[in-house]
Amino acid sequence: MFIDVVGILLTVIIISPRYCFIVLLLCFMESVFTILISMVLESNITEVIAGGIFTTVAGPNNKDFFLILSPLFFFMLGLGLHKDKKIPWIDLINPIADFKSPLPALMIKTSLFRIMVIYLIN
Repeated sequence: MFIDVVGILLTVIIISPRYCFIVLLLCFMESVFTILISMVLESNITEVIAGGIFTTVAGPNNKDFFLILSPLFFFMLGLGLHKDKKIPWIDLINPIADFKSPLPALMIKTSLFRIMVIYLIN
């Protein structure tokens, strides 16, 4: 497992510098969840480069479906934990937005950006 420091710093800048520790924790949890999913599905992972939303997983049979399971899980979890009926969608592009409950909003934001990066790179 390698760590991409530039990718992690870009992730914190893109998602939210105000809640940098929560963003780093979410990226770590997503990387661990991806590794756990690979163990359950018996996928052969040869290399993991942890870089926040720019995390890459290398292996002989990795597909987009395998990479998108973790962000989809965190997106659904964020939607489930979000207590307001109105989601501030405009704050998804505002990196310095202030949230009443930052964890669910940052889960949604991180997973959406991760899904966009997966489909733009592949």
